[in-house]
Amino acid sequence: MDVQKIKELAEGYLDEQVELLKTFAAIDCESNDVEGNRKTVDVAEKVLRTIDGIKIEEMFFEGTGTHIIATIKPENPDGKIVLNSHLDTVFPKGFAEKYPPFIDDENWLHGLGTGDCKGGFAVSAFAVKIASELGLLPNKEIVMIYSCDEEIGSITSREVFEKAAKGAECAYVFESSVRTDKGLGVVNERRGVILGALDIKGVEAHAGGAYLAGHSATKELAHKILKLYSFNDYDREIYYNAAPVSGGRPNGVVAGDARMEFCCAGLPTNDSFAEAEANIRSLAESNEDPGCSSEVTYRTLFPALEKSDAGDKACEIASEAGKLLGLTVEAVAEPTATDANWFCYYGVPAIDALGPVQFGMHTTEEKVYIPSISEMTELFTVMLAIMK
Repeated sequence: MDVQKIKELAEGYLDEQVELLKTFAAIDCESNDVEGNRKTVDVAEKVLRTIDGIKIEEMFFEGTGTHIIATIKPENPDGKIVLNSHLDTVFPKGFAEKYPPFIDDENWLHGLGTGDCKGGFAVSAFAVKIASELGLLPNKEIVMIYSCDEEIGSITSREVFEKAAKGAECAYVFESSVRTDKGLGVVNERRGVILGALDIKGVEAHAGGAYLAGHSATKELAHKILKLYSFNDYDREIYYNAAPVSGGRPNGVVAGDARMEFCCAGLPTNDSFAEAEANIRSLAESNEDPGCSSEVTYRTLFPALEKSDAGDKACEIASEAGKLLGLTVEAVAEPTATDANWFCYYGVPAIDALGPVQFGMHTTEEKVYIPSISEMTELFTVMLAIMK
């Protein structure tokens, strides 16, 4: 393996990667924006088709959009790996035009979705392309999944992940880089998240003339909010949060309805979900005011990405590749959740944060540090070359 040649090719493709990210950033592609997703998919597939031997499939879900499944499969593969990043953003229609991409004087590319997670597409696709051109791809089936609904909890892409996960030895996820005091962090642990809502029905009444005939849903909700926050476990860093909150009509009427949405974040293992779900269900089991009724609903937004021996092995590959490039790479844990969590849920070890350095994720200040695009492309190309 000629590491210098890898570096030269990565540097040679950098301008193309930057232009690709500019093109992506000029397209509105919020989750569930089917039209914007189609435009984004077309751009991505044009890049993927430049890789020799690749087969591209699509899975379309009405109201959501298209997931790309691109596969390279040698004649007698010795194993299977999955690569993943997502193509949706959190920005609604009109934002791409309002906040157009540009490069500043400090070599940052500003653009919505460039860090989360179009930069991950650029790194993963071009790393495979470079490894292919240099004859360095491992003798493994490589399944590249580029999904369109990560920002809303991968509601439809889970089906794609579950299918692709069968027989895979590891999933490599290309969310943005994590930098540490020593150098570069590769994530092998992430926490899970539950989302939910509580709806309360009370009895409306005139707030002056018939106050005692009413049963206030907003008052009942106040008790529920305090109960929700009582579940916080600061030692284990498991946090419950209520927002948004609403209820009632004019202030002269005792509120007949109230609602809160909530999340439970920081669940460290998939076993810890049972405890959180019991807490959530208890919100509707009894009421301070028996004249009110409560109904709670919830769903898993992301399961937990748990540390595993196979995940540790993948981190060791990243560390070894880093040494060959003069980088210090170490395994780290992160509290936030990504699609790496879903692969773990479906039985596939995963590591994450293989994309470029970003700043301002989910804000209109989002940007990517251009030199890190080459750096991370080089890293994953070398990882592919030394996989066994």
